[in-house]
Amino acid sequence: MKNWKLLFFRFISRLILKDPAFSPSLMSRYQKWTLLWREGMNQVGRWLRRPIAFYLTTVGLETNNTCNLSCHHCPVSTEMTRSRGLMSWSFFRQLIDNNPYIYRIYLTNWGEPLLHPEIVDMVDYAHTRGIHVSLTTNGTLIDRKMGQALLKAGLNLLKVSIDGGPKLYEKIRGYSYDRIKENVYQFLRLREEIGSSTWVEVTMVIYEETIDEVKGFLNEWQNLVNAVNFQPRFFSLPRARRTPCRDLWRLLVVLWDGRVTPCCVDYNGELVLGRADVQRLSDIFNSSSMRVLRKQHLRKKWSGLCAQCTYYEADYHLSLEKIDEIKRNLRSKKRL
Repeated sequence: MKNWKLLFFRFISRLILKDPAFSPSLMSRYQKWTLLWREGMNQVGRWLRRPIAFYLTTVGLETNNTCNLSCHHCPVSTEMTRSRGLMSWSFFRQLIDNNPYIYRIYLTNWGEPLLHPEIVDMVDYAHTRGIHVSLTTNGTLIDRKMGQALLKAGLNLLKVSIDGGPKLYEKIRGYSYDRIKENVYQFLRLREEIGSSTWVEVTMVIYEETIDEVKGFLNEWQNLVNAVNFQPRFFSLPRARRTPCRDLWRLLVVLWDGRVTPCCVDYNGELVLGRADVQRLSDIFNSSSMRVLRKQHLRKKWSGLCAQCTYYEADYHLSLEKIDEIKRNLRSKKRL
């Protein structure tokens, strides 16, 4: 059965992402066929050019939008102007309890989720209700105690953001490369000791400063973790938008204060669609504002943030072929 699933996801990753190597990551995200079916139905609606989505299955929850690092490529420390804070425990429980159709949550939007004092309780609460739980972290706070707690709470997917080799990483993030490496190694050892099936990925943000370190990064990590991913930096790479955003038919993002936006690219909350503390997420997902946004994308008449963003055209992932294309574009841009 597992082999058939892998073959299926290879077909999907080749068809959509143009990168069969991403198929194991897809399989880790779609462990439930119901989730895949419902998201597939949403995308059929997009292909049929319908501004309505059938099912809201995935939600990003901004548990915290502060960070213990000051990376110069991240809006949290550079361009974010909205207020900072933590999602309250009572609001988090309200979200989970009032939206039982949610199959998957990401406990990360902007900021470092492990700074939230109740992050482990959040993982456990969602996991016990059958929700696939993921989070992205800078990895600096994953000591032995935190690693054990996350694994025992039932975390399904851990993504650790690491940019480049030792010198570049320390320049960008101002943190010891050896320490972050040991944190990841320790988490992997703990996973084996506990017998957990938590999927572990490392991610590198791709832009002009990091793009030449792709191959070295891949060689460093590909045999240690479940997957290595490359993500484009927001609004910085020379790739023109070509297609409507799939995520408008797939997910919503709830900011720490309850406001709802269509995606994480909206780091300053410019595209707020409603409030999750007084509305059901399913109602917001097919609200008039969301339909207008989908219609703009279907007509390729995007504006504002959407006009600048090509992030989700690759669905969190840049293949090596796309990275080579970006390199060529960068060289052409420099020659001009």
